[in-house]
Amino acid sequence: MAIAKRGLSDKLSAFLRDQRWRDDSSKNGSAQIICLRGCRINDDGSLSAQGDPAAYTDRYDDVMVVFGRKPGGSRFLETFRASAKPGRDWIRHWSYAGSGKGCPTMQPGQYKYQRGSHRGHQAMRQAGYPVCVIRDLDQDERLELTDLVDYPIHTGINLHAGGTSSRVGWNSSGCQVIWGGWGGKPWRTFHSLIYKAAKRQTLFHYTVADFMAFGHWHDNPSERKGLYAVLRFGARGVHVRTLQELLTNAGYYGSALIDGEFGRVTDEGVRCFQRKRGLVVDGGVTHQMLQMLRGD
Repeated sequence: MAIAKRGLSDKLSAFLRDQRWRDDSSKNGSAQIICLRGCRINDDGSLSAQGDPAAYTDRYDDVMVVFGRKPGGSRFLETFRASAKPGRDWIRHWSYAGSGKGCPTMQPGQYKYQRGSHRGHQAMRQAGYPVCVIRDLDQDERLELTDLVDYPIHTGINLHAGGTSSRVGWNSSGCQVIWGGWGGKPWRTFHSLIYKAAKRQTLFHYTVADFMAFGHWHDNPSERKGLYAVLRFGARGVHVRTLQELLTNAGYYGSALIDGEFGRVTDEGVRCFQRKRGLVVDGGVTHQMLQMLRGD
C-alpha cells in the first residue's frame, strides 16, 4: 500500500473529519500536524507502511506531515522522518526503575500544542492540556495491560528536533522528534512552517495515528469509510456524545460528564469496557464496539 503525496492534504483532512478530530489546515496562516506511526517516505514522495507502529525500534519509523495554508492562501505540505516513541536509552534508564512511572509513549489521539521552547530551542510544547500515554513500568520495551495508562499535563512531552544518526537514543524520553538535528534542513523547514507560514495560529491540534488505520480508511470506497472511523482521545461532537451516553447506560461513565469531548474520563471508561469485555485495550472505539455497547 502506497499513498501518493499528490492530494495528500485533502485525504488527511477528510480522514481527520471522519475520525471526529479537528482539522486546522483550512484557514490562511494555519497548519495541521499529524504523525503517522509505522510509516516511511518513498523515493517518489509517497507514503507506505513499515513495521509494527507500536514497536520500540529506536528508529525514526514514523512520518510527520505538516500541511495548511500560508498567510497569502497558498497551500503547503511537507513530510519528515520522525519518531513518536522514546529511545531505548530512556526506556531502560535507571531513573524510571521502580519509580511507578515508566518512560511514556504517546498513544494515538489528538492533543493541544503551542509554540514554546525545548532546552533553549524554539519548538512545540503541550498547551496545558493532557495527553494520553502508556508508561512502560517494567522497562521491557513492550506495552502491556500491566503498564500504566497516564494523562500528563505538565511533563514536557514536547515536539522538537531529534538527532542525525539512525537511532532515536537519548533524543526522546517520550517527546515527538524529527530526524536531522536542530540545524538540519528537516527541522529548519518544520520550524519555518510553524513559526512563519502558520504564524496566525496559536493553538495546534497535534494528531498521532497509525498509518495502517489511515491506509485502511483510504483504500475503502466512500460508502464504507465510516466503518473505519475510530473514535479516540481528542475526538468531539455528536458521535462522542452518543458514545458517552452509551457508556453511562452501561455503567462506565457519569451522566454529568456528557459533553461531546473525548478526554481523560471518556478514555478511562472506554478502556474499562474493553478490559471487561476481553477486547483489545487501546482506547479506540470502533463501529463494532459501539454495536456491543448498544447491546448492553
